[in-house]
Amino acid sequence: MLRNGYLAPDAPPPDLEALWPRHAAISAHLTATCAQWWLAEDPDSQPVGYARTIDRLGTIELTELFVASPARVSGVGRGLLERAFAPGTGSRRLIIATTDAPAIALYLRFGVAHQTTGVDVRGRPRAIAPPAGYDLAPATLEDVLAIEARLLGHGRPQEVAFMLADRPATVLRRDGRAVAYAFEPNEFGHAGPVAALDPADLPAALAQLEGAAHAAGLETLDLTLPLAATTAVDWLLRERRFRIDPFYCLFLADGPWAKLDRYLPFNPCLFL
Repeated sequence: MLRNGYLAPDAPPPDLEALWPRHAAISAHLTATCAQWWLAEDPDSQPVGYARTIDRLGTIELTELFVASPARVSGVGRGLLERAFAPGTGSRRLIIATTDAPAIALYLRFGVAHQTTGVDVRGRPRAIAPPAGYDLAPATLEDVLAIEARLLGHGRPQEVAFMLADRPATVLRRDGRAVAYAFEPNEFGHAGPVAALDPADLPAALAQLEGAAHAAGLETLDLTLPLAATTAVDWLLRERRFRIDPFYCLFLADGPWAKLDRYLPFNPCLFL
């Protein structure tokens, strides 16, 4: 983050002990359900990098690639990807990448291309009327998987089960049919994903999420917003006066199979 300009050069070092509780559960989940997890060591057997992927019914997603600064541009990152994200593996391939230029150049050699850019948006959640014209209920595993099969094209019951245990979720139904869902903030304020079979239903799902955040007393609500989701962009930035909090990510995949015009991913954005 310092290298990419998100932190000032004189910023104090982060308090890792304070940050860890926010990420402990997702790290444990990825540890338990990963497909490949490779560690790189230097000649003194000290770790200098690692890469980890998940495999969900043939969809391979790189969740993490980290290389220590002294080992960068030495082939460590390429070597990790050749093992954890091997070319030719999987029926579909996906990376959500930060805007680190050397890393992007490396990723593009591994069978993925840019699909859309994501931005973090932040707003103070305000009271909002529940979305009209929908029946609302706690989301179930079956509800979420059915919607995701239409939007993502593959099932990922491991992630859905983890997300349902980590944060509340609501399904929106019209005429008895599930048309959207929204995962509301957890105890640390992380929210998402939010999805709708039709982009026109995204504002209702986002209204449900914002109302839940307001009811929970949150001061801020942060979401990762793919810019391809123009209905959500218009709703959040124009109607609800959210602002772009400039942290960017790139959605890289081997084709336009994910309908990112009607989907906001899990936050923190380690996987789709």
